[in-house]
Amino acid sequence: MPKQRSEKYIDKYEVLGEIGRGGMGAVYKALHSHFKKYVAIKEILPDVANDAGMQRQFEHEAELLARLPSHPNIVTVRDALVWNGRFYIVMDYIEGDPLSDILRRGAIDPESSAVLLSQILSGLDAIHGAGILHRDIKSSNILIDSEATAYISDFGIAERMGKPSDSEARATAKYAAPELLDQRLGRGGLDQQIDIYATGMVALEMLLGESGFRESFSEVYNGSPDGVAERWFSWHTNMARTLPGLNEINHSIPKALASVVERMLAKDVNIRYRHASEARRDLAACMNVPQQERNRRIGPSADDPTLPIDRMRRGGGRSADIGPADRETMKSRTLNRSQHPPVSNPSGPLQNIPPWAKWAGGAALLLVALTVVLFVATRNTEGFTLIVHDAPLGSDVYIDDVRRGITSADGSIKVWGLRTGSREVRVLQDGKVLYNDKVLGENGGKKEITVTGVAPVTAVIEYRGTMVLIPAGDFEMGDDNHMPDEKPRHKISLPDYYIDKFEVSNSQYKEFCAATGHAPPVNPDFDGQYFENNPDSPVLGVSWDDATAYARWAKKHVATEAEWEKAASWDPKTNTKRQWPWGDNPVQGRANIATNRTIATSQSSDDVSSYGVYNMAGNVGEWVDDLYGPYPGGQVSSSNDRVMRGASFHEISLDDGRTTRRFHFPAGKKSNAQEDFLTGFRCAVSASDPALREYLRMQR
Repeated sequence: MPKQRSEKYIDKYEVLGEIGRGGMGAVYKALHSHFKKYVAIKEILPDVANDAGMQRQFEHEAELLARLPSHPNIVTVRDALVWNGRFYIVMDYIEGDPLSDILRRGAIDPESSAVLLSQILSGLDAIHGAGILHRDIKSSNILIDSEATAYISDFGIAERMGKPSDSEARATAKYAAPELLDQRLGRGGLDQQIDIYATGMVALEMLLGESGFRESFSEVYNGSPDGVAERWFSWHTNMARTLPGLNEINHSIPKALASVVERMLAKDVNIRYRHASEARRDLAACMNVPQQERNRRIGPSADDPTLPIDRMRRGGGRSADIGPADRETMKSRTLNRSQHPPVSNPSGPLQNIPPWAKWAGGAALLLVALTVVLFVATRNTEGFTLIVHDAPLGSDVYIDDVRRGITSADGSIKVWGLRTGSREVRVLQDGKVLYNDKVLGENGGKKEITVTGVAPVTAVIEYRGTMVLIPAGDFEMGDDNHMPDEKPRHKISLPDYYIDKFEVSNSQYKEFCAATGHAPPVNPDFDGQYFENNPDSPVLGVSWDDATAYARWAKKHVATEAEWEKAASWDPKTNTKRQWPWGDNPVQGRANIATNRTIATSQSSDDVSSYGVYNMAGNVGEWVDDLYGPYPGGQVSSSNDRVMRGASFHEISLDDGRTTRRFHFPAGKKSNAQEDFLTGFRCAVSASDPALREYLRMQR
């Protein structure tokens, strides 16, 4: 162990003073002795560092930290080290204030709120693109520098997407998404929607200010302070309780901006934004709202503690139980980011530290969370279970006027933990009551009801093109035997969704261009009239931005990687994965590869998946709605490129058409820099999407 040069040094960093202290240790401002750059250093207390259980948790979090991308709206971690038997983590020093402190001085006008929200969503999108859930987005974890730039900090309780946590989940009451508090409310949702909901609550705080925020949630704040957490739990999980429109609360908030925030805060995961990038794109239209008069100054808020969720259920959330307030953080502006290597770089400092330093870095992460975070209670085994049979796809089940879920493709849904006694049960589809009766349940028992006289689930629909139902369930994504970025093979669970049976055609894209004024694609070199003269062929040469614009117009979304791969690879009859859409036999000529020409979207019946989806191996490569990066546990580096799946007519090898094969290009590019006009796309839509359900209702 090197000898400390003086009491004012931690390794090569000169300590200038303490800037915060929490329950896990202190935070110091320091100066790098060689580069003369300011950093923030977090120290772990010795009694915590010596705990074996905490060491395992620290190692896990250090590994997550190493995966964080370098991004202008994320606080960057530079180093992890052991010095004189204590554990430290080093990160950028930010010269500014937490957003929570700024909000205590007054509300933020809509234009500035929109700018800050866009920055937060940009950082969040990059975090999610790296396969990480933040899980504790709140105003005290957003740092604002002197140039009004927002930084996301505090990754102390972050988790990998799609991987069960080794510990119970933790949350802050005010920002907790309904499905985080009650997993039964998350049917049809994605993990990252938890962070989107919390970000929506931060946006609400910025727009309303503390007084307006408290008035809007008067049912939470009117009453004993000790019961606030319990009332937050009740508010979040009661699907029938909603806010009025933000523009109605405050007329200075533009309706377009209000609409974005309201969708971020939708309790129904099938209405809420699925990806931060979607919210940011919609927000872009709100960025030019006129400067509004700032709201009056308000006093400090006392509503930022993180409480145990079981205590939210029972009450008793006293602030004295919480621990020190959030004082730490690095104070705002990033100094000379460009001189430091990104954390995600395999050669970066976190990749070369020994195991003891690795878990030390993880330990320091917990310091970023300066309010004590407590465990979510395990699912209550008391009460009875209700099982609803034969309800049609998209039905809503209400228990005592509280929405408890959406049915899956098999027409059944389970509702756990219902209080014993008589419960009023209603099943509705598009507002039509299919079942309405009282059910008497006993503790530990099970009650089953059947919905009769309803139409069966529709497997194929016409919704701006033919779409095929992919029923809810697990499938295995990725491949351990080929390219590094296809590894590791891992289980994914998806809700019911529809996917385009064929690629988007020229005629469909032409209709979109005519309706919106969007520029048509440039014709490829091999056919100067391709777009005009080939209506049934797939559209070519579109960028990812073009594809997402079409999808929004069609009230769909560009298929995600998981949606695309399940539709291409999974065989639901045998619960096995296919190497190519038709099976594991690489038969030349089954896919439109190495032909130098597209075919009609519905032509290749040999290149068809088990679900009946066409041309997923060949014809055109297809954009999907994901940033390129490693799967959970994977080793490849993340990037800002978008993923493309499937091979094109121009590829040479059938291996490029495997169902797990990935490519990636910049989103603004029409296609590969070396090979033009190879890229098209197809869309998907949740089976519970409100616009789809309304459309299907009108067709009946």
